[in-house]
Amino acid sequence: MTYPRSHLVDPDGGIYHVCSRCVRRAFLCGTDQQSGFNFDHRKQWIEDRILLLGKIFAIDIFGYAVMSNHYHIVLQVDSSEASSWSDSDIVDKWLILNPRRSDNKEALVARKLALLGDLDRLAILRERLCSLSWFMRYLNEPLARFANKEDDCKGRFWESRFKSQRLLDDNAVLACMIYVDLNPVRAGIVDDIVKAKNTSLVKRLNIGQGSDEPMSSIEKPGVALPFTFTLDRYIQLARWTVTAQQTSRSTSFSGIPSSELWVHHYLPKPGHWQRALGSVQSIKDYAKDIGQRWIRTRFVQFAS
Repeated sequence: MTYPRSHLVDPDGGIYHVCSRCVRRAFLCGTDQQSGFNFDHRKQWIEDRILLLGKIFAIDIFGYAVMSNHYHIVLQVDSSEASSWSDSDIVDKWLILNPRRSDNKEALVARKLALLGDLDRLAILRERLCSLSWFMRYLNEPLARFANKEDDCKGRFWESRFKSQRLLDDNAVLACMIYVDLNPVRAGIVDDIVKAKNTSLVKRLNIGQGSDEPMSSIEKPGVALPFTFTLDRYIQLARWTVTAQQTSRSTSFSGIPSSELWVHHYLPKPGHWQRALGSVQSIKDYAKDIGQRWIRTRFVQFAS
């Protein structure tokens, strides 16, 4: 059953794992198996667009991975940030999102003055700039147009609508970020998480974030993550997670739940999309908040 987006996303904000996949799961960002053409440069388009929109919208980017036929993002929607913006800030951001070929300095000033004089329109734009759906719209639509122009074709580039998953507690956020950064390892593209391309971990390494400093949002460094992990410790956890998934040894990693709970409950599972991730109690509370008697998880249905 498909739920309306308004039923899945809290308008007041929250932390989400989102995913969008190319139509028919084709390798439209990788190597075309029939023509042999390589389109890896499109991965950089997507990564650059994610980071740009993170600076414009009231959305903090915690993690991402761009693959050959899909991408993942872990992000936080922060409606309070949009509330703190001035009307001029709102208009400036909107004009960046919606440039016109005919715009010169005078035309931009005229467009800005017109928007500043329309209070109802400003209220709508403020809501859109803290909307997950509008963020995804401004991410996916331009990229589809760029790709279709390059291919000299028409039609859908992205498969259906994007998927979203609510992350209910710190362990869920951490596990989902690890899962996302491990995508290239899981796909067999690289054998170690630090060798990947177009992932949030590699971006953090490239921008010189201190390995012994607490991790923060990528495009807004002052925004702290909901857990306290240094980059070194995060990499250690990612590598430990790979080992824990591949073996049945009862190992442990300080600061997270048991290995069994971490692997089988908190980590997302490829091909099994849950509406929410978190502890049993947090899922029960979430079900109650949205008026559901239960939420389907990987193994059981937790009654509220």
